Amino acid sequence: MDYVSIYDATAAKREVKQDQKAWKYIREVCSLNDGDLDKVAVIDGNRKYTYKRMFREWERYASVFSALHMTEAQNARVGVLGSTCAEVTFAFYGLNMVGAQTSLVATWSAFNFERIEATIRQEKLTDFIITDDLAQPDLIGELVNKRKELGLRNVIVMHVLMGGATSMPVMTAAQEVKNVSIKALYWPICMETLLMRYGNYPIHYAQKEMDENALIMHTTGTTSGTGKPVPMSDSALNAVDVSFMNLKHLSLPFDHLVTATLLDLSNSYGIINQVHLPFSMGATLVTVPLGFINPWFHKVISANRISFLFSASYMFDRWMKMPEDTDFDFSSLKFVALGGTAVSAAEKRRYSEFIEAHGGKDVVILNGYGLSELGGACALSTPDLDDETIGYALPGMVIKLYDEQSGEFFTPGDKGGEGVLYLTAPSMAAWQLDGKEVIKVDMIDGEAYVCTNDLVRMDPDGRITYLGRANRFFMRDDGRKFESGRVETEFNRLEDINACAIVPVYYKIQHDTIPMLCVQTLDGTGDSKDVILKALRLVFIEDKTLSEDCIPARVLLSDSLPRNTNGKIDLYKINQGQVSGDVYVVNPISEDDQLTDFSLTPFEDDSTSDVVEMVIGSIAADIKSSGSRAYVALAKEVIERKRKIH
Repeated sequence: MDYVSIYDATAAKREVKQDQKAWKYIREVCSLNDGDLDKVAVIDGNRKYTYKRMFREWERYASVFSALHMTEAQNARVGVLGSTCAEVTFAFYGLNMVGAQTSLVATWSAFNFERIEATIRQEKLTDFIITDDLAQPDLIGELVNKRKELGLRNVIVMHVLMGGATSMPVMTAAQEVKNVSIKALYWPICMETLLMRYGNYPIHYAQKEMDENALIMHTTGTTSGTGKPVPMSDSALNAVDVSFMNLKHLSLPFDHLVTATLLDLSNSYGIINQVHLPFSMGATLVTVPLGFINPWFHKVISANRISFLFSASYMFDRWMKMPEDTDFDFSSLKFVALGGTAVSAAEKRRYSEFIEAHGGKDVVILNGYGLSELGGACALSTPDLDDETIGYALPGMVIKLYDEQSGEFFTPGDKGGEGVLYLTAPSMAAWQLDGKEVIKVDMIDGEAYVCTNDLVRMDPDGRITYLGRANRFFMRDDGRKFESGRVETEFNRLEDINACAIVPVYYKIQHDTIPMLCVQTLDGTGDSKDVILKALRLVFIEDKTLSEDCIPARVLLSDSLPRNTNGKIDLYKINQGQVSGDVYVVNPISEDDQLTDFSLTPFEDDSTSDVVEMVIGSIAADIKSSGSRAYVALAKEVIERKRKIH
């Protein structure tokens, strides 16, 4: 493969006006050369769409939306379940074409109708498009039955086809049985029916050149378990692409640009970095049914010769736990950007070795860093960096650091510095939705900035190193401040630790909130207790990278820590008791007031068993297992129906 600098390869594309509708922008940058329209834009299972045909699909969907009055003229704001399939991307760009605002809703909402209902009411949605991959018929029925009560003008059911390398027979059979059942009940509102009926209806194109709330994404969650809305304008959405096109230090194989959608399209990393950005570069996008919760999602890499991925460390962690005889083939992979959570140098080395062991050669793995409020990726490391740095800010990003000691903001400039990271860029999301503030901004020197709440060090050359979460702390009852973010960062850097997180636990006997370090160690490292003791000694005694005030009171050793849809440790689930493991009390050992060692003793305080149960319980079903059970249930339904038929 021939590698070309992104900057050199996109010279003409950078001249395209970004202050226009998202669909127009993509069509224009991909139509600069007539031959590019015949390139494959989307591969969904066994279906392939060239750019020319994909644009036609956008128009067909826009025709349906025009016929159903889901348009700018009708002030439409349409909810769409963010499934990783071609149909959702067609729906988004079709809605954008007619000027309807689109709210991409997390797919895990399909397991809880109350979450969908809350989103419809809170975001004042006028219509809803639900996909049938995770949504079950009873949920679809509830949505249809409550349509008028919820103020919805239209409910549309969109069928998600299962096919290709990552779709096993049980998935395909179950999905088709479900589709037959759904069409029997709701055929008039199925997208297949609507496309046949209205696919050539005159399109009511948007009159506005841009919309401040063209796309409403959602964060992965809050302490209440629901994601907050992040509204993006057309211009901000396109600005992300322009930022990448101005990268001069990164080269890609433009003669074979093939990527995949692995993350829920409801978040910025999914819809912007894995869909809108690849389209702007003329890449081929392979959709993976169910994304990374699909047990066989690794097969798409070899089957479709994937060359670059916007991924998350959690995906690699899952691969590395699969049986040794799993048929991995990474020979086509050339570039991986890891986002969603901080990745240590040790982790990157493990991932590189794993890729090389399965056919990958000279694969570039870069740390990525970003915020939903700024359209996803904000910083990217370079191939020559092999430490914990998160790299350099992408072109267009403007940085301010906040000095907690002086209480002042400063521009790092040539001297660099350390402080809380604040960012602004042309890709910044809208601050308000329907007059209500949804994103907190700080005005610095007359400009709006978003506080990342991340403590960083910026070197004179602009290199940024993540030091921990500035707001990841809690106050103990004696007034001491426990720096959770810094503790997590230090322990995550250690080679034998796969993942960790700090959760506060209320200890009744002491009437105090104490820190518990939840740790998932690597397989094959021996006794996990020894791993933790070694880590405690290294951090607090040998290297002394943390003060003794940061020693956790307890340690939970678990085989698996829950993750959210972005691959981050799910603190909400941990706090709700959805993780199991052995709990130990951390005992510091001192001689002459000098910390010399640690010991761990099992936590067996019966008087506080209710507190322990609050944090430690049976492992609750996460999205992956919920999806798996759904398909097993549907497979059984296939067999049962066949038995009744015959």
